[in-house]
Amino acid sequence: MFSVSVPTDPRGAAVLSDSARSITHQFGGAAETAALIVRLLADDALERSTITDPPPSLDLTVATEGTEIILRLRDRGEPVSGAPAAVLSLVDLGLATTANGGTDGTGNISEVRLPLPSHDAVLDDSGLEVLAEDAPLSDAAVTIRELTAADAASLTRCIYRCYGWTYPGTDFYFPERVAAAITSGSRIGEVAVDDHGEVVAHWGAVHVAEGVVETGGTVTDPRFRRRGLADQLGERLLARLIAAGVTGRLREPVLTHPATQGIALREGATVVGILLDASEPIQQIGITDGMLSHRPSLSQMYSPLLPLDPATIWIPSTYEPIVRHIVEGAEWPREFGHVRGNPEPGGATAISSAYDSNRHYATVTVSSIGADLIESLDDTLEQLRHAGAAVIAVNLPANDPSLASIGAGLDALALGFASFIPRFGSLGDALSLQWLRDPDVDDSDWVFADDRVASLARLIVDQARELGDRSIADRRRSARRQTLFAALIDD
Repeated sequence: MFSVSVPTDPRGAAVLSDSARSITHQFGGAAETAALIVRLLADDALERSTITDPPPSLDLTVATEGTEIILRLRDRGEPVSGAPAAVLSLVDLGLATTANGGTDGTGNISEVRLPLPSHDAVLDDSGLEVLAEDAPLSDAAVTIRELTAADAASLTRCIYRCYGWTYPGTDFYFPERVAAAITSGSRIGEVAVDDHGEVVAHWGAVHVAEGVVETGGTVTDPRFRRRGLADQLGERLLARLIAAGVTGRLREPVLTHPATQGIALREGATVVGILLDASEPIQQIGITDGMLSHRPSLSQMYSPLLPLDPATIWIPSTYEPIVRHIVEGAEWPREFGHVRGNPEPGGATAISSAYDSNRHYATVTVSSIGADLIESLDDTLEQLRHAGAAVIAVNLPANDPSLASIGAGLDALALGFASFIPRFGSLGDALSLQWLRDPDVDDSDWVFADDRVASLARLIVDQARELGDRSIADRRRSARRQTLFAALIDD
């Protein structure tokens, strides 16, 4: 890792840009792109700097992590809730993979990730074939063990044999990305391998918040099915998660086929949300007929791995009926708080955001709620919409009493319900909302395992459409008012 600190002035910004160019070149990355991004970050920090005595420093670190170079700039100017618009535009063009921004209590941190050449090294499918679902079964011996970084390329080959190029988890087609995630510890898994060390079955998990993982990537080579390998891998993985102190497990089964929904429900998971238009259109062999014409949606299910402590949640009235539908069905120890008066927030709203151009998906996290919640959140949403986001997820702390009152106007921002996750890392209980570029969600190919999924899906889709219609009506009403006022002025 390299660190550079400079004064917050134009000469310092130029030095940072030159430093980023040189360091990124040494790492084998796109040096000119790094120089441009750091210059944009530094110039934005200069505009926000209001401290002149003594002049604060701009602190840049450049490091590699797996298949990416991380450019991280710290400044001490006015707070930010995301990366600058110009940087987000570069991310949307594919010059960078992601951009994050926010405050950490002592300053602002803007982080941009650039791909190294290995990041885009895709699976070599030479000599591989997609196996038919009815491929002859094999009786070859297998060994079940933990997934290692050395298994990454073999795991991508297993995915290809089962799904060709149609698996929705596209990172699985990039062996170096998989290996880097395993090495960093962000991804763990269990595999079955044959005598040649080739992966024939897998079940994994990725960390999504402190103490919470999302499990998935479950795949079995058709020749090795009917042995109960998935069950064995799942049991081993669950034991590892519990031993590691993981408190909660998320799953996101597709809505185009009920099988994975049913597995999660049978294992005691609770349906906590529906993630609408969650990714770019995909094709699913054996599930959908050809490429989907619309963005697919996912169900979201949660299982506590340790008993939940009692807690009070404060939910704005627009979303409370849906949260009650979830909580009462789960019988979790959650009590709904009632607004009495107008609770005073502790300070300014603290917001951070991240944008992923591959999915045109943004995530906004509100770590603390202030009186300026609506204004701050609206500014952040507008910036991400301009960057090209098709979906924006907003995560809010549901144990904060001020959420119910100060958040009462969140529906006016066209934010519909997405999910409710108890004990979600540092947020505590998390209320997740979602903004959709196209609120007319296509649910024509959805299939449900049972009414628990279907009923929640209906509530969430109906609300998304209603909020979308209301937003359109409000804009048109405002336009008509301006037209009338213009006519009065002319008279």
